[in-house]
Amino acid sequence: MAKTTMQLVALLVTLTVLAVATITVTVAGADTSAKRRGQEIHLFEVTVRMLDDVDDDYNYQLLSTVLGSVDAARSATFETEPGTFSAFLTNNQARKLSKVPGVLGVRERDDPVPTEGH
Repeated sequence: MAKTTMQLVALLVTLTVLAVATITVTVAGADTSAKRRGQEIHLFEVTVRMLDDVDDDYNYQLLSTVLGSVDAARSATFETEPGTFSAFLTNNQARKLSKVPGVLGVRERDDPVPTEGH
């Protein structure tokens, strides 16, 4: 009986070591800082159809259809002017925005270079 118990303990120790080794290799192989494909944030320039009776929030309203709110659109916007705006978006958000009525085009821009103190 003692021999069977010792064999069982040895088997459990071996299985535990293998399980820990497998978890360690899996965690070490996973890049936890990398985001899922399509989730990296880039600066995109968006060209929109100009209408005669648009208000100042037109660009934000278009962007809010993808981001969920005008406040979120304002937060993501880098710069805006009539007919175009730039915003920080994921690739998936940019693809969705390109299908919104009123959006003529969406293209990735070079990310701005941070200046000292900002």
